[in-house]
Amino acid sequence: MSLEDLCKFGKLQKHKTSAQEIVDLFGVAQRCLKDASQDSISFELRYISAYQAALAAGEALLCCFGCTAPKTNYHYMVWEGLRQILDNSFKDTLILFNDARSKRGDAFYDHADVTSETEYKELYKESKIFVEYVKNRIKKEFRELGKSL
Repeated sequence: MSLEDLCKFGKLQKHKTSAQEIVDLFGVAQRCLKDASQDSISFELRYISAYQAALAAGEALLCCFGCTAPKTNYHYMVWEGLRQILDNSFKDTLILFNDARSKRGDAFYDHADVTSETEYKELYKESKIFVEYVKNRIKKEFRELGKSL
């Protein structure tokens, strides 16, 4: 299903973004990556922060393509929208982030000890790579929107 189809069926919403919105979303991503690197908090909170960094960068890219996810199923629809934008080389990364979406909810709301150090480290590493990739892609393909990144 294309981005256009996702909007047509109400899964995503049309959205006109601004350079400031993109800067703000990357501010969130950078803050979350910094938080995720702190040894003084639990692996669960670091895992959640790493996930949130990737989500914010993903939302920025989705916005550049003229879409946003509705508040209902927001996280899921960001990843679904990105599946339409990113090539197959990101398939495993998007699966990792979607799995993290589920774990994030469990860790944040329902249970302790949901994630391991290994899972955190993998997600943190992939989130850092993803945030940097999205930033560079926006700067290259959406110069006006990425001029302040």
